[in-house]
Amino acid sequence: MLRRLSSASLAWGAALGLATGLLVALAGLLVGHAAFGWAFVLGSLGAFTGAGALWAAARPLLAGVCTALLLGVLAALLTPAVPAALRSLTEAQAPAPAEAIIVLGGGLSCGGTLSASSQSRLLQGISLWRAGYAPALVVSNQSDAYGQAGCARLGDVQRRLLREWFGNTGPQVYTLPGVASTRDEAEQAAHLARQHGWKRVLLVTSPSHSRRAAALFREQLPSEVISVPAPETGFDPAMHTPRDRLMGLGTAVYEGLSRLKAWAGG
Repeated sequence: MLRRLSSASLAWGAALGLATGLLVALAGLLVGHAAFGWAFVLGSLGAFTGAGALWAAARPLLAGVCTALLLGVLAALLTPAVPAALRSLTEAQAPAPAEAIIVLGGGLSCGGTLSASSQSRLLQGISLWRAGYAPALVVSNQSDAYGQAGCARLGDVQRRLLREWFGNTGPQVYTLPGVASTRDEAEQAAHLARQHGWKRVLLVTSPSHSRRAAALFREQLPSEVISVPAPETGFDPAMHTPRDRLMGLGTAVYEGLSRLKAWAGG
């Protein structure tokens, strides 16, 4: 009898841990950070299943985490919470004539392929330049802390693409070196703005990043900052499908974690 109860308890704990691990892995994949790959998924499944099976004291905590994550997924699928959260993160203004267009950094493979968000931001910057809103683009090279030695740098790749597309007729391009965060970009862009006497700049980033980025740039720059976000690439903002809602949830969580990291000084 004791053995059967022990086996049932073990099975219940393992099932609870497995369910929690699946939801944690799903959350990590939805956030989309480079660290959240298959190793993270398998590690989550193994760690939480093992904890639930072998450590009875952890089961109430696992149950709480599992319930909270499940409620978050259900809220994303069944309520307007995610669209409302994303609207609160977005600041979109009409463009106006300016001295420079600042295209914030995004993802890049080691070989030099732009991520979808980086492509969208660059194309938005080019669109604003071609419309005559500003003569110059500002791009960013990531810090050596990101990626392996010898990997491509985002700003260098963007400059090369601009030369290939426009030759000597393209925009004037400035590169911010060694960028590790949006705050770094704002501080370096402020130096450029003072150096060149820019009175107004257009700020281009992804929609969910735009309100926080605009606030950081306004803290640093002497110039007026107008937020003109690029189109969203990770999901349809109309959110007609469950996939769009889940991807939107991941974006909102990622931005929330980024704000928490910035608040903590990271």
